[in-house]
Amino acid sequence: MKLTAIQRSAHAFLRPPHHRAIPSTGPNGVVVNREMLVHQFRDFYRTLQQSTIIDKLHVMAERSAFESVRCSDQLACVGSTYLSMPMVGQEQRATEFIETSRYVRAAGGPTSMATYLQDSDACRCHSGDIVTLPNGIALGHGPRTNAAAHQTMKTLFEIKDDTSPFDVVTLEQEGDAPPLGDYFGFSGNDVLIAWKDEHGMLAVDQYLQHRSPNQPNLQTVYLEPGCHFLSFYGTDVTNDILVQKGYERSMDLLSAAGLNPIPVQWSEMDKMGISMRSAVLVMKFVKSNPGGMLSRVKPRGTRWQSHQLQQS
Repeated sequence: MKLTAIQRSAHAFLRPPHHRAIPSTGPNGVVVNREMLVHQFRDFYRTLQQSTIIDKLHVMAERSAFESVRCSDQLACVGSTYLSMPMVGQEQRATEFIETSRYVRAAGGPTSMATYLQDSDACRCHSGDIVTLPNGIALGHGPRTNAAAHQTMKTLFEIKDDTSPFDVVTLEQEGDAPPLGDYFGFSGNDVLIAWKDEHGMLAVDQYLQHRSPNQPNLQTVYLEPGCHFLSFYGTDVTNDILVQKGYERSMDLLSAAGLNPIPVQWSEMDKMGISMRSAVLVMKFVKSNPGGMLSRVKPRGTRWQSHQLQQS
């Protein structure tokens, strides 16, 4: 049998906020600087484009509703499967989700999405509660994702194999916890990332207890609570991670773990309750590569290094 080499590439989709749709205050009443928010978001996706976290960036058209900035709410990527999230509570965003699917198809993505989670009326699942990790995924169980979704995900993806297992690890969440991916993630070759609060420490403890003793040891970096970050465990090992500017201690800890933290301004989005994770839809595209080699879309030599960023 002839083996065909494949090229996996990470594509990121994001939707800038429409200036007129930006509220003057955040959910907690803090005043939002609209001009600064637009400027920060533009700098954010330009920095993301130059990082090694993704291979290609797609900027979608603005929409009149500010919640469309949370473009990752629609889909979750698990391996080569693209899962559509249940629409319960998001019915008003149906046209937005259809438009996003068109962008994904136009970029070379799948023509259809898996609807396993939508097929059961009992399933409640949030894309932010799905975190891709080595040899599996972590799935938050709490206010947004229920037991029915966990059972569906385990049936679909869990593989109990001594040579190449794929685990679906359930991480229990407190009732006031944000989506799992906002405070728990993975970067580099062996680095777990979590907020140093009750939510992050609980997630790390549960995940490490689930790992078998024969699996490689992982480093754990605890960030300051509330520090927004963006990482993606894809097909290539990358040490880049975007970190909210102003959390110098967190950046020092990431650097000490061998990662390359890149500071980005996120203060105005933070006021609106928008995390970096929720603002970017990252998907892995699997394409045939007739050259017979695994290659990146863009050379790494043009990517940002932390020392090349001006500090202000």
